[in-house]
Amino acid sequence: MSETTYTDYSSTVETWSKAKYPINNLANLLDTFSKALKEIYSSPEIENKQANQETYNSTYNKVMLNPIFDSHPLEFVWREKESEFISDISSAISLAHNIFETVETKNAYLISLAVAFKKSAPKDLSRDVLDSASELIYEAIFHIENLEQQNSNLENIKDNYSYLADGQALAFQIQYHRWMILNKSVLPETSYMRNRFINIVIRKNFPKHTPNPENKTETRYAESRLKLKNEITQHMKFDKLELSSEVIEKWINSFVNNVMLVYYGFYKWDKLRGDFYRVIDLENSKFGEKIPDQFEENNEEFSKFIDINH
Repeated sequence: MSETTYTDYSSTVETWSKAKYPINNLANLLDTFSKALKEIYSSPEIENKQANQETYNSTYNKVMLNPIFDSHPLEFVWREKESEFISDISSAISLAHNIFETVETKNAYLISLAVAFKKSAPKDLSRDVLDSASELIYEAIFHIENLEQQNSNLENIKDNYSYLADGQALAFQIQYHRWMILNKSVLPETSYMRNRFINIVIRKNFPKHTPNPENKTETRYAESRLKLKNEITQHMKFDKLELSSEVIEKWINSFVNNVMLVYYGFYKWDKLRGDFYRVIDLENSKFGEKIPDQFEENNEEFSKFIDINH
Protein backbone atom coordinates (compact mmCIF):
# COMPACT_ATOMS: atom_id res chain seq x y z
CA MET A 1 0.00 0.00 0.00
CA SER A 2 1.44 3.35 -0.92
CA GLU A 3 2.11 5.67 2.01
CA THR A 4 0.68 8.58 0.09
CA THR A 5 -2.73 6.90 0.01
CA TYR A 6 -3.24 7.44 3.72
CA THR A 7 -3.00 11.19 3.91
CA ASP A 8 -4.22 13.12 6.91
CA TYR A 9 -7.87 14.09 6.43
CA SER A 10 -7.70 17.54 8.03
CA SER A 11 -4.52 18.66 6.26
CA THR A 12 -5.84 17.34 2.93
CA VAL A 13 -9.06 19.34 3.19
CA GLU A 14 -7.15 22.40 4.35
CA THR A 15 -4.91 22.15 1.29
CA TRP A 16 -7.98 22.04 -0.95
CA SER A 17 -9.15 25.41 0.34
CA LYS A 18 -5.92 27.17 -0.60
CA ALA A 19 -6.37 26.84 -4.36
CA LYS A 20 -8.75 28.97 -6.41
CA TYR A 21 -10.80 27.70 -9.32
CA PRO A 22 -13.30 29.40 -11.67
CA ILE A 23 -16.27 27.67 -10.03
CA ASN A 24 -19.27 29.34 -8.48
CA ASN A 25 -20.03 28.23 -4.90
CA LEU A 26 -16.63 26.54 -4.73
CA ALA A 27 -16.79 26.33 -0.93
CA ASN A 28 -20.01 24.32 -1.11
CA LEU A 29 -18.53 21.98 -3.70
CA LEU A 30 -15.38 21.38 -1.64
CA ASP A 31 -17.52 20.79 1.45
CA THR A 32 -19.38 18.08 -0.46
CA PHE A 33 -16.12 16.42 -1.51
CA SER A 34 -14.69 16.70 2.02
CA LYS A 35 -17.72 14.89 3.44
CA ALA A 36 -17.22 12.15 0.84
CA LEU A 37 -13.53 11.90 1.80
CA LYS A 38 -14.47 11.58 5.46
CA GLU A 39 -16.83 8.74 4.56
CA ILE A 40 -14.03 7.03 2.62
CA TYR A 41 -11.63 7.34 5.55
CA SER A 42 -14.24 5.95 7.96
CA SER A 43 -14.32 2.63 6.08
CA PRO A 44 -12.91 0.09 8.60
CA GLU A 45 -10.15 -1.27 6.34
CA ILE A 46 -9.01 2.21 5.37
CA GLU A 47 -9.36 3.65 8.87
CA ASN A 48 -7.15 0.82 10.16
CA LYS A 49 -4.76 1.22 7.20
CA GLN A 50 -5.26 -2.41 6.16
CA ALA A 51 -6.76 -1.91 2.68
CA ASN A 52 -4.63 -2.77 -0.32
CA GLN A 53 -4.53 -0.34 -3.24
CA GLU A 54 -7.30 -2.10 -5.19
CA THR A 55 -9.65 -2.07 -2.19
CA TYR A 56 -8.80 1.55 -1.42
CA ASN A 57 -9.47 2.64 -5.01
CA SER A 58 -12.73 0.69 -5.16
CA THR A 59 -14.00 2.27 -1.95
CA TYR A 60 -12.79 5.70 -3.03
CA ASN A 61 -14.58 5.47 -6.39
CA LYS A 62 -17.77 4.08 -4.89
CA VAL A 63 -18.10 7.07 -2.56
CA MET A 64 -16.49 9.93 -4.52
CA LEU A 65 -17.98 9.34 -7.96
CA ASN A 66 -21.50 10.06 -6.71
CA PRO A 67 -20.89 13.68 -5.66
CA ILE A 68 -18.92 14.26 -8.87
CA PHE A 69 -21.82 13.02 -11.01
CA ASP A 70 -24.35 14.83 -8.79
CA SER A 71 -22.48 18.13 -9.23
CA HIS A 72 -22.86 17.97 -13.02
CA PRO A 73 -23.20 20.36 -14.65
CA LEU A 74 -20.77 22.40 -12.60
CA GLU A 75 -21.30 26.14 -12.67
CA PHE A 76 -18.08 27.64 -13.99
CA VAL A 77 -17.34 31.38 -14.03
CA TRP A 78 -15.03 32.43 -16.84
CA ARG A 79 -13.18 35.66 -17.58
CA GLU A 80 -13.85 37.34 -20.93
CA LYS A 81 -10.39 37.79 -22.48
CA GLU A 82 -9.06 34.87 -24.52
CA SER A 83 -5.81 34.49 -22.58
CA GLU A 84 -7.62 34.74 -19.25
CA PHE A 85 -10.23 32.22 -20.35
CA ILE A 86 -7.52 29.67 -21.32
CA SER A 87 -5.84 30.33 -17.97
CA ASP A 88 -9.15 29.65 -16.23
CA ILE A 89 -9.52 26.37 -18.16
CA SER A 90 -6.05 25.31 -16.98
CA SER A 91 -7.01 26.20 -13.43
CA ALA A 92 -10.23 24.19 -13.70
CA ILE A 93 -8.26 21.22 -15.03
CA SER A 94 -5.85 21.42 -12.10
CA LEU A 95 -8.71 20.68 -9.70
CA ALA A 96 -8.74 17.10 -11.03
CA HIS A 97 -5.10 16.66 -10.00
CA ASN A 98 -5.32 18.57 -6.72
CA ILE A 99 -8.42 16.91 -5.24
CA PHE A 100 -9.16 13.53 -6.79
CA GLU A 101 -7.00 10.43 -6.43
CA THR A 102 -8.04 7.87 -9.05
CA VAL A 103 -8.23 7.74 -12.84
CA GLU A 104 -11.99 7.25 -12.68
CA THR A 105 -12.71 10.27 -10.46
CA LYS A 106 -10.27 12.59 -12.22
CA ASN A 107 -11.75 11.76 -15.61
CA ALA A 108 -15.36 11.93 -14.42
CA TYR A 109 -14.70 15.49 -13.27
CA LEU A 110 -12.88 16.41 -16.49
CA ILE A 111 -15.77 15.15 -18.62
CA SER A 112 -18.09 17.37 -16.57
CA LEU A 113 -15.72 20.25 -17.26
CA ALA A 114 -15.62 19.42 -20.99
CA VAL A 115 -19.41 19.40 -21.21
CA ALA A 116 -19.99 22.47 -19.06
CA PHE A 117 -17.40 24.90 -20.37
CA LYS A 118 -18.85 25.28 -23.88
CA LYS A 119 -22.29 25.98 -22.48
CA SER A 120 -21.03 28.72 -20.19
CA ALA A 121 -18.06 30.14 -22.14
CA PRO A 122 -18.16 33.86 -22.99
CA LYS A 123 -20.16 34.31 -26.20
CA ASP A 124 -17.52 36.39 -28.01
CA LEU A 125 -14.79 33.75 -27.87
CA SER A 126 -13.70 32.32 -31.22
CA ARG A 127 -14.08 28.71 -32.25
CA ASP A 128 -10.27 28.34 -32.20
CA VAL A 129 -10.14 29.32 -28.53
CA LEU A 130 -12.86 26.82 -27.62
CA ASP A 131 -11.01 24.12 -29.56
CA SER A 132 -7.79 24.96 -27.72
CA ALA A 133 -9.64 24.59 -24.43
CA SER A 134 -10.97 21.18 -25.52
CA GLU A 135 -7.47 20.06 -26.48
CA LEU A 136 -6.16 21.01 -23.04
CA ILE A 137 -8.79 18.73 -21.52
CA TYR A 138 -8.01 15.95 -24.04
CA GLU A 139 -4.36 16.05 -23.07
CA ALA A 140 -5.13 16.13 -19.34
CA ILE A 141 -7.28 13.00 -19.69
CA PHE A 142 -4.63 11.28 -21.79
CA HIS A 143 -1.86 11.93 -19.27
CA ILE A 144 -4.00 10.78 -16.34
CA GLU A 145 -4.53 7.44 -18.08
CA ASN A 146 -0.93 7.16 -19.29
CA LEU A 147 1.27 8.27 -16.41
CA GLU A 148 4.26 6.49 -17.95
CA GLN A 149 4.08 8.76 -21.00
CA GLN A 150 6.80 11.31 -20.32
CA ASN A 151 6.48 13.54 -23.40
CA SER A 152 4.29 16.42 -22.27
CA ASN A 153 4.72 18.40 -25.49
CA LEU A 154 3.14 16.09 -28.02
CA GLU A 155 2.88 17.51 -31.53
CA ASN A 156 -0.72 16.54 -32.12
CA ILE A 157 -2.47 16.45 -35.48
CA LYS A 158 -5.29 18.98 -35.55
CA ASP A 159 -8.84 17.94 -36.38
CA ASN A 160 -11.26 20.33 -38.07
CA TYR A 161 -14.23 18.06 -37.46
CA SER A 162 -17.16 19.72 -35.70
CA TYR A 163 -20.00 17.83 -34.07
CA LEU A 164 -23.01 20.14 -33.80
CA ALA A 165 -24.34 19.00 -30.41
CA ASP A 166 -21.89 21.22 -28.54
CA GLY A 167 -22.03 20.98 -24.79
CA GLN A 168 -23.11 17.35 -24.73
CA ALA A 169 -21.01 14.51 -23.34
CA LEU A 170 -21.46 12.52 -26.56
CA ALA A 171 -20.08 15.39 -28.67
CA PHE A 172 -17.03 15.65 -26.45
CA GLN A 173 -16.44 11.90 -26.56
CA ILE A 174 -16.68 11.78 -30.37
CA GLN A 175 -14.24 14.66 -30.76
CA TYR A 176 -11.89 13.13 -28.17
CA HIS A 177 -11.83 9.78 -29.95
CA ARG A 178 -11.23 11.36 -33.34
CA TRP A 179 -8.28 13.16 -31.73
CA MET A 180 -7.05 9.87 -30.27
CA ILE A 181 -7.31 8.04 -33.61
CA LEU A 182 -5.65 10.88 -35.53
CA ASN A 183 -2.76 10.82 -33.08
CA LYS A 184 -2.59 7.06 -32.62
CA SER A 185 1.08 7.00 -33.61
CA VAL A 186 1.99 9.03 -30.50
CA LEU A 187 -0.92 8.30 -28.16
CA PRO A 188 -1.69 4.85 -26.76
CA GLU A 189 -5.34 3.86 -26.61
CA THR A 190 -7.17 5.00 -23.48
CA SER A 191 -9.56 2.21 -22.59
CA TYR A 192 -11.33 4.02 -19.75
CA MET A 193 -12.43 6.88 -22.00
CA ARG A 194 -13.37 4.46 -24.78
CA ASN A 195 -15.64 2.66 -22.33
CA ARG A 196 -17.20 5.92 -21.18
CA PHE A 197 -17.88 6.64 -24.86
CA ILE A 198 -19.55 3.24 -25.28
CA ASN A 199 -21.67 3.86 -22.19
CA ILE A 200 -22.85 7.25 -23.44
CA VAL A 201 -23.77 5.83 -26.86
CA ILE A 202 -25.74 3.04 -25.14
CA ARG A 203 -27.82 5.61 -23.28
CA LYS A 204 -28.03 8.43 -25.81
CA ASN A 205 -27.77 7.04 -29.34
CA PHE A 206 -28.34 3.34 -29.71
CA PRO A 207 -31.97 3.26 -28.44
CA LYS A 208 -33.13 5.33 -31.43
CA HIS A 209 -31.84 2.56 -33.71
CA THR A 210 -33.84 -0.20 -31.99
CA PRO A 211 -37.40 -1.27 -32.93
CA ASN A 212 -38.75 -0.24 -29.53
CA PRO A 213 -36.55 1.42 -26.90
CA GLU A 214 -39.20 0.63 -24.28
CA ASN A 215 -39.05 -3.11 -24.98
CA LYS A 216 -35.66 -4.76 -25.47
CA THR A 217 -37.26 -8.07 -26.45
CA GLU A 218 -38.08 -6.45 -29.80
CA THR A 219 -34.62 -6.72 -31.28
CA ARG A 220 -34.04 -6.83 -35.06
CA TYR A 221 -30.34 -7.10 -34.21
CA ALA A 222 -28.99 -6.87 -37.77
CA GLU A 223 -30.94 -3.73 -38.65
CA SER A 224 -30.07 -1.96 -35.40
CA ARG A 225 -26.41 -2.90 -35.69
CA LEU A 226 -26.17 -1.57 -39.24
CA LYS A 227 -27.80 1.75 -38.29
CA LEU A 228 -25.44 2.35 -35.39
CA LYS A 229 -22.42 1.23 -37.40
CA ASN A 230 -23.30 3.69 -40.18
CA GLU A 231 -23.69 6.52 -37.69
CA ILE A 232 -20.40 5.85 -35.91
CA THR A 233 -18.64 5.39 -39.26
CA GLN A 234 -19.76 8.87 -40.34
CA HIS A 235 -18.22 10.36 -37.19
CA MET A 236 -15.00 8.38 -37.60
CA LYS A 237 -14.45 9.11 -41.30
CA PHE A 238 -11.20 11.01 -41.91
CA ASP A 239 -9.90 12.84 -44.99
CA LYS A 240 -6.27 11.92 -44.38
CA LEU A 241 -5.12 9.27 -41.95
CA GLU A 242 -2.06 7.04 -41.70
CA LEU A 243 -4.12 4.18 -40.30
CA SER A 244 -5.68 1.88 -42.88
CA SER A 245 -9.43 1.79 -43.40
CA GLU A 246 -9.32 -1.83 -42.19
CA VAL A 247 -8.02 -0.73 -38.78
CA ILE A 248 -10.80 1.86 -38.41
CA GLU A 249 -13.37 -0.70 -39.59
CA LYS A 250 -12.25 -3.15 -36.89
CA TRP A 251 -12.36 -0.43 -34.23
CA ILE A 252 -15.92 0.52 -35.23
CA ASN A 253 -17.09 -3.11 -35.38
CA SER A 254 -15.79 -3.86 -31.88
CA PHE A 255 -17.27 -0.61 -30.60
CA VAL A 256 -20.72 -1.44 -32.01
CA ASN A 257 -20.49 -5.02 -30.72
CA ASN A 258 -19.82 -3.76 -27.22
CA VAL A 259 -22.69 -1.26 -27.33
CA MET A 260 -25.11 -4.04 -28.22
CA LEU A 261 -23.74 -6.57 -25.71
CA VAL A 262 -24.26 -4.10 -22.90
CA TYR A 263 -27.55 -2.62 -24.14
CA TYR A 264 -29.20 -6.05 -24.31
CA GLY A 265 -27.92 -7.04 -20.87
CA PHE A 266 -25.24 -9.63 -21.65
CA TYR A 267 -22.57 -7.36 -20.16
CA LYS A 268 -22.79 -4.60 -17.59
CA TRP A 269 -20.94 -1.29 -17.17
CA ASP A 270 -19.10 -1.08 -13.85
CA LYS A 271 -18.48 2.61 -13.25
CA LEU A 272 -16.19 1.87 -10.30
CA ARG A 273 -13.74 -0.02 -12.52
CA GLY A 274 -14.54 1.77 -15.75
CA ASP A 275 -15.11 -1.41 -17.75
CA PHE A 276 -17.74 -3.91 -18.91
CA TYR A 277 -18.15 -7.35 -17.34
CA ARG A 278 -20.21 -10.39 -18.36
CA VAL A 279 -23.38 -10.74 -16.32
CA ILE A 280 -23.51 -13.98 -14.29
CA ASP A 281 -26.14 -13.07 -11.71
CA LEU A 282 -27.37 -9.49 -12.02
CA GLU A 283 -29.58 -9.64 -8.93
CA ASN A 284 -26.60 -10.55 -6.74
CA SER A 285 -24.12 -8.39 -8.68
CA LYS A 286 -22.01 -11.32 -9.84
CA PHE A 287 -19.98 -10.68 -12.98
CA GLY A 288 -17.49 -12.65 -15.09
CA GLU A 289 -14.69 -11.59 -17.42
CA LYS A 290 -14.35 -8.25 -19.20
CA ILE A 291 -15.44 -7.86 -22.81
CA PRO A 292 -12.38 -8.79 -24.91
CA ASP A 293 -10.71 -5.88 -26.69
CA GLN A 294 -9.06 -7.66 -29.61
CA PHE A 295 -11.12 -7.70 -32.82
CA GLU A 296 -11.26 -11.47 -33.45
CA GLU A 297 -11.94 -12.36 -29.81
CA ASN A 298 -14.49 -9.56 -29.58
CA ASN A 299 -16.39 -10.81 -32.65
CA GLU A 300 -16.36 -14.36 -31.30
CA GLU A 301 -17.78 -13.21 -27.97
CA PHE A 302 -20.45 -11.13 -29.72
CA SER A 303 -21.59 -14.13 -31.77
CA LYS A 304 -22.11 -16.19 -28.61
CA PHE A 305 -24.96 -13.90 -27.56
CA ILE A 306 -26.23 -12.08 -30.65
CA ASP A 307 -27.08 -13.59 -34.04
CA ILE A 308 -27.27 -10.86 -36.68
CA ASN A 309 -28.21 -13.34 -39.40
CA HIS A 310 -31.82 -13.50 -38.26
